[in-house]
Order: sequence, then structure tokens, then C-alpha cells
Amino acid sequence: MKHVVASVAAMVAAGGIAIAQTSPPTGTPTGPATPPAGMPGTPETANSAKAQIEASGYTNVKDLKRQQDGSWQARATKNNEEVAVMVDATGNVTQMSQ
Repeated sequence: MKHVVASVAAMVAAGGIAIAQTSPPTGTPTGPATPPAGMPGTPETANSAKAQIEASGYTNVKDLKRQQDGSWQARATKNNEEVAVMVDATGNVTQMSQ
């Protein structure tokens, strides 16, 4: 019986060592890509996206939502007209056609 317990303990310990020695493949990205230096990036927060939209001359920003690609879309007012706007992956604010 002592040999069975000792054998099981040895197998469990060996399995733990094998798992600890496993490393992730090289060249695999570990985090989000960052834009090149000097290039504006997509705002990470809703407050940053809203500020960027307002800096482009829009007011009354609402319904701000982050998209799966990291861009932001919202409704905003410019020249007394409510329009759809987007902040793209490079940080550019564009008015979308409806």
C-alpha cells in the first residue's frame, strides 16, 4: 500500500513539473497592438472618445458605443443637425452616412 501511495505522489509531482516547463509559442502577441509613435490611437475609454468627437466640432455626443474592432460610434450634433459619427482605429473622427 505504501508503494501505491508513493507512486501516485511521484506521478502527480512529475505531472506538475511537466506543466511548469511548458512555454507559450514564440512570436505570439501577448497584448494589444500599439500604434506607431506620433500616430493617434483609438481612444480606450468612452470619455476619451467623446472628447475626441467634441474636439472635431461636434456637440451633444450620445449613444457612444465601442465596436468589436475597437472603434467608437455615437450620435452627435453639428450645424444643428444630429448625425452618426465614428472614431476609427487611427483616431480619426468621421461623419457616417445614414
